[in-house]
Parts: sequence; C-alpha cells; structure tokens
Amino acid sequence: MQMGTVSVIIPVYNHEEFIGEAIESVLVQSYPYTQIIVVNDGSTDGTKDVLETYKGRIEVIHQSNAGPSAARNNGISRATGEFICFFDSDDKFLPGKIVRQLSIFQSRPDVGLVHTGINIVHKNGDYWYTMTKPVYHTREEQIVRLLEANYIACPTVMIRRELLSQVGLFNEKYHRAEDYDMWLRLLTCCNFAAIPEPLVDYRWHGRNISAYRDFVAEQEIKEAARKRFAALGYNL
Repeated sequence: MQMGTVSVIIPVYNHEEFIGEAIESVLVQSYPYTQIIVVNDGSTDGTKDVLETYKGRIEVIHQSNAGPSAARNNGISRATGEFICFFDSDDKFLPGKIVRQLSIFQSRPDVGLVHTGINIVHKNGDYWYTMTKPVYHTREEQIVRLLEANYIACPTVMIRRELLSQVGLFNEKYHRAEDYDMWLRLLTCCNFAAIPEPLVDYRWHGRNISAYRDFVAEQEIKEAARKRFAALGYNL
C-alpha cells in the first residue's frame, strides 16, 4: 500500500522518560512513508537531549511553552503528508496502526477522520484495561454522540490533511478540550470511522487540571458546535 506520506505530530513537554518510547513506536510501524515531527513545547527537563539521539530520523521544532494547541499547529505548518496523525509524547502506537487506518481511507473516500480503541496503561506501562470504540454509521448519529461526550482519544486519530483548509487549525484559546473542538469542526464536513480494537497504548497519569475549567471549555465548545450544525440543517 502506498497512499502518500503520513505526518505524525508529537507535542512534548517534560516527558524525557517517555518520548523515546513514543518515537520508537512510530519508527517500527510497517508503513514506511512517515514523517515524524516532534514539537518541544519549552521542556525544562532532558527532553531536548533525548530528541538529539534521533537526529536524522525525525524533525524537531523547539518553541517556548505555549500549550498543546500551539504545538500541534506548529507541527501542522511543517507537515508535508496527505494524512496527519495526532500523537502524545507518553503514548505508544501498536503494530499496524497506520496501515489499518490508511486502508479505511482507501476504501472510504467520504471518511475524513479515523480513530481507534485504546489500551489504558499505568504510568509505568503496565496494562490496566481496554477501551474499545463504538462504530456510528450515519453522520447524524456521529454528531449526536459526539455532542454528548468526546469519545475520541486524540492519540488514535488520523485525518486527511486537506480538511484543515476547511475547518482551520486547533484553537489556541483552549489548553484542554482543544481536540474536542477540532473533532466537532471536522464533523461538519466529513464522516468519521472507528476501528474498535485498541491500536494505541494510552498512558494514564490522572487529571491535574481543574475539572471545572474542563467543563466550562466543553460547554462553550458544544454550544458553538450546535450552532454550526443547526446552520447546516441538522435538527439536534
């Protein structure tokens, strides 16, 4: 299979103990046409030194700390791929992830985003439990379910790069729920597809940012999304 380049964008902030494992999990994917872009978001630990060991195999952008939205946008500006994966610096791609997602894009031109299930692992990498993802077949069902809650894990997502010209980049106003805002915007112009089984190990650290702040951001994002969908004729 040759469907063009897949750009994998990895923001990192103070994850010297995990970033190498994340990069390795992309390098060993069976699909050879990948561009790995790591955006060092002002790390103050040894992250920069770890990235130096991958010189020639990855592209690195160093920026002052500005948050995940700005880091992903910076990575997108460097990306050359027809497809983009959003990944996190403490997680791992499982074997076959990229090829499995590309096969859906190849057979489904109406699909603009493919996400997968995840294995939740502890900070030390030990397996905790698996979250498989539901498959919603119609656009309206996808809209209704996504407005209920963000069931899409960012590190599992691959999108068609061309769609960003329609919906824009990540909103840098949001430091949490920025991915939720992006998924809801993408859903205005394409269908989503899910691979239910896990193709990413997602490392759980616990939440260290105010749940109230998350709630306020999510409500604001949902309200804006409802208005967009209503303008498109959806009766939600």
